[in-house]
Amino acid sequence: MENTPRRRTGARLLAVLLWTFWTTVDGQETFNDLTGFSLNPPYFNLAEGSGISATATCGEDEAGAPRVDLFCKLVGGPTLGLPTQNIQGQYCDHCNALDPNKAYPVTNAIDGTERWWQSPPLSRGLVYNEVNVTLDLGQLFHVAYVLIKFANSPRPDLWVLERSIDNGRTFIPWQYFAHSKRECIETFGKQPNKRILNDDDQICTTEYSRIIPLENGEIVVSLINGRPGSKNFTYSPVLRDFTKATNIRLRFLRTNTLLGHLLSKTQRDPTVTRRYFYSIKDISVGGRCVCHGHAQVCGAGRSPDNPNRLQCECQHNTCGESCDHCCPGFNQKPWRAATVDSPNECQPCQCFSHASDCYYDPEVEKRGASLDTFGRYSGGGVCIGCQHNTAGINCERCIEGYYRPHGVPPESPAGCIPCSCDERITAGCEMGSGRCICKPQFAGENCDRCADGRYYYPECIRKFMFPLSLTHAVCEPPACICDHRGTVHGVCDVYGRCLCRRGVEGERCDRCGPGYHSFPSCEGERTLISKEIFI
Repeated sequence: MENTPRRRTGARLLAVLLWTFWTTVDGQETFNDLTGFSLNPPYFNLAEGSGISATATCGEDEAGAPRVDLFCKLVGGPTLGLPTQNIQGQYCDHCNALDPNKAYPVTNAIDGTERWWQSPPLSRGLVYNEVNVTLDLGQLFHVAYVLIKFANSPRPDLWVLERSIDNGRTFIPWQYFAHSKRECIETFGKQPNKRILNDDDQICTTEYSRIIPLENGEIVVSLINGRPGSKNFTYSPVLRDFTKATNIRLRFLRTNTLLGHLLSKTQRDPTVTRRYFYSIKDISVGGRCVCHGHAQVCGAGRSPDNPNRLQCECQHNTCGESCDHCCPGFNQKPWRAATVDSPNECQPCQCFSHASDCYYDPEVEKRGASLDTFGRYSGGGVCIGCQHNTAGINCERCIEGYYRPHGVPPESPAGCIPCSCDERITAGCEMGSGRCICKPQFAGENCDRCADGRYYYPECIRKFMFPLSLTHAVCEPPACICDHRGTVHGVCDVYGRCLCRRGVEGERCDRCGPGYHSFPSCEGERTLISKEIFI
């Protein structure tokens, strides 16, 4: 195998492909690095630096241990060379993971050299018709195209290009490839070579499953061109989602053969089956970071846990690895991706410097209850954790027991000062004036009397309503009648009974108790122990 670097050629090819895929037929750019207000980082080959694995490799057993596998090429080889390389007119060789010159690890497919990965030949078992090659991109990207260059074997006969958006836990098809139109229908349930009508259509093509060329064939899969949203990517959420991937899988189902897919007799002939396998010289994946139009730069080294992980350098007051949410304090409007016509910047919440974070509530916006920084009731920002004794959607008012005097700006950190009111009879005070607000049972300028319908300040209780029986209507008993000269504070208890002071007794507290004389003063020493009577 040759080790000549191909990175320069690959770079030129990548540039040409990107120009092809991201321009329209008339040459107008449709998906630029800077399209209107939508910012986007540059494109690069996602395969370089990605992780790659294969379910089977020539020269390795199922556990990955080295072994020797004989394989032969469909095309002839040099006439000069080792005698063992020409077997029955076939040019043959061996795979062996222990020999660097005869090892074909899957990492060869993305290392930028002329080396290649190779699967076990079918002479080792027809099960090796089904082999997976998986790229782990490490994070979510937008993928524009996938380019596969094959080595010393034809392109696959039947296979599926798949993607994952959950780091390889599940895979969904991107595109199907079949040898015949019939197989598109019978194997994949797809109409062959169908025109793309929707941005997320999964098509089946027969173009790339011909056996010619026998070596060095290529497959180019564009995931953008020809789709309805390709000319307006920023306004095409379905296409944006369709191009997202964290992992890419090549699920090979059947090798290409010269013998009608290997008739039953030839399937048992190793001189035939040793010529059929898969081989990949290069996988290139053109794409870029998912930044939702809010970043022009996507760089590494910003995550201490994973310094190689790329992260968008977000603008427009957006945050997150892919600028997928608004930064703290900028949730007056819901997050949106940028478009050609608008950057859709995240708007700051109006918290009057009393809170550093907020959240968006659509119900608040519907009610028109949130004030923005321009003094309009627009948006649904709700401040979180109001400080400085403030409260409210915008931290615009003082908490109970505090008020902001007239002339003090709402941004003042010391604006809310305590009310000068008795907490037992008041419920705070008025904003601006500081005037005490009476609790419901009190009234008066200084809350120094009972409200209408209430009695016996400062208890200020209602006249009680209670049922005489389960079958009779509720009625109001007569108000308690007490001699205020002999009661405590001149009130009744909750049952309407007079509360007598010491030395006084009687239902109406209208006479002296034993040992006392001269009502209402009830003087004199008691001659026996008496109790306060609660009748």
